Amino acid sequence: MDSHTSAAFELRQKYKYFRILVIGRANAGKTTLLKRVCNTTEEPCIYDEEKNLLEPTGDRGTHDIHRSFAFASNPGFIFHDSPGFETGDVNQLKEVQQFIADHARATDVKDQIHAIWFCLVTNGSRPLLELEKKFFDEKQPGNVPVIVIFTKFDDLVNQIYDPDMEEEQNCEAAMDYLLEKFKKPLLQCRFPPKAHLVLKGMKLGLSMVEDI
Repeated sequence: MDSHTSAAFELRQKYKYFRILVIGRANAGKTTLLKRVCNTTEEPCIYDEEKNLLEPTGDRGTHDIHRSFAFASNPGFIFHDSPGFETGDVNQLKEVQQFIADHARATDVKDQIHAIWFCLVTNGSRPLLELEKKFFDEKQPGNVPVIVIFTKFDDLVNQIYDPDMEEEQNCEAAMDYLLEKFKKPLLQCRFPPKAHLVLKGMKLGLSMVEDI
């Protein structure tokens, strides 16, 4: 066993599952994204932290950030769901920041958050909100990587579609719009995300992800 294989094996022994905080506005396509990642069509189940048990639930829409959930067929991923900041309520932002801080202080690896996925809908009529920019202007506790995932890119292509251009040209124009209106403002924040991804083909049930 070489050193890289050995290190990977040791990590798998240490981390039994991957805990992710998912942040995003309503209808940002978060559930669709998570199903793609976990390669499933089933609905998520509430994860009982104390009993290590999955229980079916029909009330995931309550957005309780402290209530973890997972998919029965892929329990290696544990998720926490937070609504976006579209209401402009600064208390929502504070709750998310406190949640991140509490898990950043956790000494047990099973209680730590390993990544934050910030889902942003690439909608031309819904640019970045002040509280979204504020999230990236304030240093989050710990070293949890924040990854921005731009969802529903196909809708943006349709919004700016020019019938006089080829399909590839329309996609390029939509990407230019995304870079100008979304990525650049994020990069100008004091603590920009570690990475950006564009999720395409959500309506078609595809999982084509592209780095930008």
